[in-house]
Amino acid sequence: MGVRSAGDVLAEVTVRPQVPMGAFHALGYVCAMGVAEGLREAGVGFAAVGWPQDVVDARTYRKIATLTMHAGYNKGMFGTCTVVAGQQIGLLRDYADDELATAIEAGVQARVASWEQAIAAGGGVAGPLAPILSDYFDLVPLLGHPAQAVFPNGNVMAEGTFAGIDIWGRATIVTADGHEVEFSPEQVSVRPA
Repeated sequence: MGVRSAGDVLAEVTVRPQVPMGAFHALGYVCAMGVAEGLREAGVGFAAVGWPQDVVDARTYRKIATLTMHAGYNKGMFGTCTVVAGQQIGLLRDYADDELATAIEAGVQARVASWEQAIAAGGGVAGPLAPILSDYFDLVPLLGHPAQAVFPNGNVMAEGTFAGIDIWGRATIVTADGHEVEFSPEQVSVRPA
């Protein structure tokens, strides 16, 4: 069985979806869904998405893996998704390295292909996440629960209920006084309160 540590690369997948350049903004979200779905297909029923593109344990919201994305152009647009082990990687100790990588790659490829088809059919007119947003919601266990929006330096920017994600991938926190505050993934991360 695989012996892994936080920071180890679990898989790297390059995809070339035939979508408009502006839709590439959503590729990290799509790949995160694919990783979680691939792990679920392999029997990891607690795999879920941590906004925007982490894979977490749905029971604790602790990171199983984090995705980094690199997009570029070489005979067409491409995106490379690197899946890096998180602190909770020990939860996957019963899976061999190649079995885990295969599950992740298959999940990402399947989800990207499905998203590409939805975009080609006009589903992305409202925004690049529009055709998959409902499925994305279903994979984010923190939605509807107390959460904090946290700056990269660790300071809490807002606290309230993680109320939603829009078609551009921005998270919404509703504070105790009823204000809706939107955040892009470049601004904050969201964690349980």
